[in-house]
Amino acid sequence: MCLKNFKKKKIIALFGNPVNHSLSPMIHSNFSKEIKINYNYNSFLCTKSNFFSTVIDFFNNNGLGCNITVPFKRMSFDIPNRYTEIVKISGSINVLKKISDNNILGDNTDGIGLIYDLKRLRYIKKNYLVLLLGSGGAAYSIVYHLLKEQCSVYVLNRTVRYASTLVKKFKHLGDIFVFSDDMDNYNFDLIINATSCSLYNISPSFPKNLVCSKTKCYDISYSITNTLTPFLYLCKLLGSRYISDGLGMLVAQAAYSCYSWFNVLPDIEKNINIIKKLNNLL
Repeated sequence: MCLKNFKKKKIIALFGNPVNHSLSPMIHSNFSKEIKINYNYNSFLCTKSNFFSTVIDFFNNNGLGCNITVPFKRMSFDIPNRYTEIVKISGSINVLKKISDNNILGDNTDGIGLIYDLKRLRYIKKNYLVLLLGSGGAAYSIVYHLLKEQCSVYVLNRTVRYASTLVKKFKHLGDIFVFSDDMDNYNFDLIINATSCSLYNISPSFPKNLVCSKTKCYDISYSITNTLTPFLYLCKLLGSRYISDGLGMLVAQAAYSCYSWFNVLPDIEKNINIIKKLNNLL
């Protein structure tokens, strides 16, 4: 879709790779009707080579704000010249907002969206032992909020040094550690898949004995069909009675993004149910 077509309009957009699967345009269409603010929400598939120029062109053509998704959340830090506190802490961005001709604000609503959904599902409590799979932009977005809930977080990543970098960045905020093989007998209360593996129809690697019937398993990715993500399918096979994908997180972070742009928060619970019904996910 050509950005120049919207030169005379203020629009909202999503930039990432992949984006074709995204339910965000549908979610924001519902938000627009609910909050009675007429805005367009369009998806743009980017590559690493054209990402920055595409986003800058968007704002130069009267773009009001946008969401950033994988794999550009950490790369986006160089675009805005103002940052919310959570972005300063995490170094990861999923929301940009033009606040004046020469000023763009970077924000992140992933973490607050995740916590909203975990609380909705009753998947999180103070002092929970949490295993976080992955150490990419999504992990940086949500670790602060997990620590704020006074959970102990263990990070497992295929490349250990990436997990170590993440742990060092947040160590001053709470109990966060790199997962090691001698921890494979720990009783984790919650396992979160924060990798992008589900987008490629695979499950991340982790010790299978960590999952039991009481283990709550959450995938920040979501399925647009009635099938489980590969991670959740595996967790169910391993005996977990508590599994959920990230559809609720998606709607919640979108609602908080909407609040960032328009200072109005849509009804999250209602919109989760609407999206499930529209996509036959109930």
